[in-house]
Amino acid sequence: MSTTFYKYLGKTEEWPNLSNVQPASLTYDDVLLVPQAKTAIDSRKETDISVEFGPFSLRKPIVTAPMDTVSGEEMARLMQRLGGLTFMPRVFIDEALAACKRLQKDKIDAVYSIGLKNALADATAFKKLGAKALLIDVAHGGMQNVVETAREIQEKLKITVIAGNIVSFDQVMTYKEAGLKIARVGVGGGGMCITRLVAGVGFPQLSAVFETVSSGLEIIADGGIRKPADFAKAIAAGARVIMIGSMLAGTEEAPGEVVGGVKKARGQASEDYMKDNGSKLGEFRSAEGITAMVPYKGSAEWIINDLVGGLRSAMSYIGAKNIKEFQAKAQFVVASNSAQGEGVAHIERG
Repeated sequence: MSTTFYKYLGKTEEWPNLSNVQPASLTYDDVLLVPQAKTAIDSRKETDISVEFGPFSLRKPIVTAPMDTVSGEEMARLMQRLGGLTFMPRVFIDEALAACKRLQKDKIDAVYSIGLKNALADATAFKKLGAKALLIDVAHGGMQNVVETAREIQEKLKITVIAGNIVSFDQVMTYKEAGLKIARVGVGGGGMCITRLVAGVGFPQLSAVFETVSSGLEIIADGGIRKPADFAKAIAAGARVIMIGSMLAGTEEAPGEVVGGVKKARGQASEDYMKDNGSKLGEFRSAEGITAMVPYKGSAEWIINDLVGGLRSAMSYIGAKNIKEFQAKAQFVVASNSAQGEGVAHIERG
């Protein structure tokens, strides 16, 4: 991971000891990556973006979010071909196991999502079908029950268990102490998430990555990715893989039909999703996600290529041949509001 920030005239300082910057306040737009001197990369084709992620060897450090309007069997097949990985959404267990059986028959890797209720039994069923990794998919990964359940499943079944979502150093250290190896990081930054508006809860995403990668765990940076630059910055900060959700909504491989040139997209905490899955809104539950109709985008492959193309370009500016070098050599600089605006195309169009 890189926590190095350029100061001036060749001087640097390390996060969190930054001059005049609150270390927990940083989002992707607050920083830029600094081009380096005497770089030895002559072509972006020289960059190797493969990573080891849990039990998986990925050619691209990208995974899809467990949203039922983003990730399904067709997306899993595409991601396998492209070298990434799909996180299958939480659905009724019989439906989820049937999908797992079909994908395993075709030797398609995926991570399967479970809840806290009946967690061990569901995990056991997935393990019997050959699943390599499971996600305990809850909004608040800091609950003691999440940590205890993840640890129990991992110890009893000898299977990789991913938990989250978390954001802080204290939270990630409870995962590490429990023997967990992978954490899903990000609260309130998703493209279809309104947790920060409803509950007032969240954490700036780049700082959340800095906080959690310091533990040594493998980190999934989940949320806040709006453009390829964000993807590259998250990897530079130390994330092992980046989770993409709403950007892939409306693609050919996303579940759902194209009607009138659009497809439905929804957050897993939306009112629409909860109604379909037996949860009731009321005094003790508010919707923390939205539903929208998004334009049909064609194949998700083009979006994936755009993201990893930005990463390869960033690596060439830094002079890094692989992800490990990129995370070691990268330097950030804090960008003022004016600096952020300067980076936007501003030619007048006729």
